[in-house]
Amino acid sequence: MKQRKRIAAVLLAAVLVLALPMRAQAHDVPDLSRKGSVTVTVRMGEAPVSGGSLTLYRVGDIAEDDGNYSFALTEAFAASGVSLDDLSAPELAETLAEYAENMSGVTKTIGTDGSAAFTELELGLYLAVQTEAAPGYSKLTPFLVSVPYMEDGAYQYDVDAAVKGELEKEPTPTEPEKPNDPTLPATGQLNWPIPVLAALGLLLFAIGWWLAARKKNT
Repeated sequence: MKQRKRIAAVLLAAVLVLALPMRAQAHDVPDLSRKGSVTVTVRMGEAPVSGGSLTLYRVGDIAEDDGNYSFALTEAFAASGVSLDDLSAPELAETLAEYAENMSGVTKTIGTDGSAAFTELELGLYLAVQTEAAPGYSKLTPFLVSVPYMEDGAYQYDVDAAVKGELEKEPTPTEPEKPNDPTLPATGQLNWPIPVLAALGLLLFAIGWWLAARKKNT
């Protein structure tokens, strides 16, 4: 399951973390004065997964060199030693998450709609880490988000990231409860009435014999 989640995170990174064009055209240059936002929505199927919290870390600045745009590690993450040349590298987000364990970021609680919104963000590369899992679910695999990212030839400054929640433990199928054995009335022969009935029969016989003898003598 961990490998499947890792693959999903890489695919998410490949979709959201679109490297800025190496040669941006004049009409297609990111507006570095703007702010952006990231909204992460956690779902399992069509149902939102609420609860838990997400922390966002700014790990990369947008670097510009003669019209070429790329990401460079922020001062806080420079000592991590990772390379941002390949943003879809499988271990990149997890390595940055380990480095960020003792660092501060922006933490949001995941609401009842399964979403956590981070607003008024400086442009750059962000790392999303689930610091507290939703009850009954595993923590999300860390992933990277680019603000802005390019879609259909235009920069998008408000990023919507949809991720899939994973149950902490697959539910074990429960066997239907067996009905209690019905209590049947006792039908076996009871032995205790036999001597009582025999004695009663002898008594009735004696009374009948005595009455017949008395009638005969009168």
